[in-house]
Amino acid sequence: MLQPHAITFVRHGQCVGNAQGRVVGQWDSPLTPLGHAQATTAASLLAAEPRPLALISSDLQRASATAEIIQGALGVPLFVDAGLREQFFGDMEGQLFSELTGCSPSGGAHINEVRWGNGESVVDLYARLEATLPALIDAHPGPLVLVTHGHVIQVAVALLQGRGPHDIDWFELPNGGIVHAPAPSAAQ
Repeated sequence: MLQPHAITFVRHGQCVGNAQGRVVGQWDSPLTPLGHAQATTAASLLAAEPRPLALISSDLQRASATAEIIQGALGVPLFVDAGLREQFFGDMEGQLFSELTGCSPSGGAHINEVRWGNGESVVDLYARLEATLPALIDAHPGPLVLVTHGHVIQVAVALLQGRGPHDIDWFELPNGGIVHAPAPSAAQ
């Protein structure tokens, strides 16, 4: 059961793969100079808000580098958790979006059940976050800042709102973007 307390998500700054137009997923790509600037801006914005008790980051270097910049501004403990990694896109990772070819999934599967590139589906990512988020919340009671990835944030927000893996709001979230998630209800 998720206990209610504030969670703020930060999407990592731009990485080299983002700048090159590549499918990044779990492919480990470093921040660009713009990504460092985006992380610094996010850190400044977060420093003007009530201080969280902990900062938790994906273990991929674009997120952990962003988190280290934020930690410098907030002065709170930083933890790393591989459960916050981006959705895995298998064979597609590292490829240019412009060079991808393919077709829509067949067989009547919901789009969120498709394992693109033989990687993780959105349903798989949702299941991973169903295990990861309660464990993080239990281990770090109090307001948290989670530095992670676009799909992770979108799926986690749906989970925290009590929506299922087929009901994700694919909202726009720029690199360095901040999302204040609703606190989960104690009834979940």
